[in-house]
Amino acid sequence: MVESIYEEKIMIELKNFNFKRNSLAYEYLIDTIKIVAEDRMVIKDFLKYVYEPVAERYKTKPQNVLWCINKLISLMYFNTNEEIIEKYFKVNKNNKPSTKAFIIGVAKNI
Repeated sequence: MVESIYEEKIMIELKNFNFKRNSLAYEYLIDTIKIVAEDRMVIKDFLKYVYEPVAERYKTKPQNVLWCINKLISLMYFNTNEEIIEKYFKVNKNNKPSTKAFIIGVAKNI
């Protein structure tokens, strides 16, 4: 039950951005945000505590999870209004939030 509450809140937050929602990378992103939302201490080692559990779940490598999420966020950045990103992450219009910053930023809003 706790998982579905997090997932619903995450999906509501992600609606602020223009993502391709029918991709495996989007599922990876939801899972990584959920992990960070549940335990903020995992941010000290993203590869081990965030990407690795997601990789195990989907039977892939942590580097693949990171690569897919990076590509997904890059596409989102180019397809989402700059002002939305600027307001949400409090960054300048020309600054794209890193993958880690994006995941942490959304997790903080959950």
